[in-house]
Amino acid sequence: MKAYIIHENEAWTKPLEANLKKLGVDYEDWHVEKAKINLSKNPPSGVFYNRMSASSHIRGHRFAPEFTSVILNWLKSYKKRVINDGNALALEVSKSLQYLKLQEAGIKTPKSIFCSSKKQLLDAAESFKKPFITKHNRAGRGLGVKLFENKKDLKSYLDDPLFENSIDGITILQDYIDANPKVIHRIEFVNSKFLYAVQVDAGNSFELCPCDSKNNSGAGGSNNPDGNKFMILKDYKNSDLKKYENFLKKNNIEIAGIEYITDSSGVRYTYDVNTNTNYNLIAEEKANQNGMLEIAKFLKKELEKVKN
Repeated sequence: MKAYIIHENEAWTKPLEANLKKLGVDYEDWHVEKAKINLSKNPPSGVFYNRMSASSHIRGHRFAPEFTSVILNWLKSYKKRVINDGNALALEVSKSLQYLKLQEAGIKTPKSIFCSSKKQLLDAAESFKKPFITKHNRAGRGLGVKLFENKKDLKSYLDDPLFENSIDGITILQDYIDANPKVIHRIEFVNSKFLYAVQVDAGNSFELCPCDSKNNSGAGGSNNPDGNKFMILKDYKNSDLKKYENFLKKNNIEIAGIEYITDSSGVRYTYDVNTNTNYNLIAEEKANQNGMLEIAKFLKKELEKVKN
């Protein structure tokens, strides 16, 4: 019996595979570009871990999420054990659904207006009295995130040939949260339970993927005491932690990273749910943590429960 890893990016699965080997867990790589699905056949026995990413299109895998949905529906029809099932995938590829579900869980999100045309974006800009950002509905790695002071600046961007539309045609206008210091927090969960929290220096960029090579250089963390861009926090406390765990359980999300930002008045705004989470190696080494090892342990434990 095996653990099957459903994904579209080998670079992000290698750390997990190394830890599965360390634990002696048999696994199989299911890259969606190579997988062939026969709906009339029973899937193999084991545990299936969905690691599909909303940013797959920037790596040449435009329809990988759609094909992953086919795989997950197939697995569901045969009652297979899936970690981060179709519900998780739906949230991964839609900020609008993320925000609706977060709000249902009593978790505050930034003011956000979802638009499908340039005219809608310009009309929506009228309702913002302070700086705002654009953001893609289906995205990752900070895709489409740009800061604007006013409607005039937005119009200049929309008229520019370099305007970058969301892959699903939906762009968000969102309040710019002016944090002081300029940091965001990312909370990691395994088995829908808190693992650890990371403070991320957000002073110079909106691209804050923890596993990007440029974010693993150990530099660029002037807003963090240790000088690194990513810093795992000790003795972390958050009054919303139980709400986050309940939100994940209700939506069948078992492995995730949730990001929030706190404004100068101390109000916390949650703005992203990453169901295909990754970890920052430098921060983990400093804190003696290993998120992928915890995932591998979880997969091993779930495999021991599976009968088909």
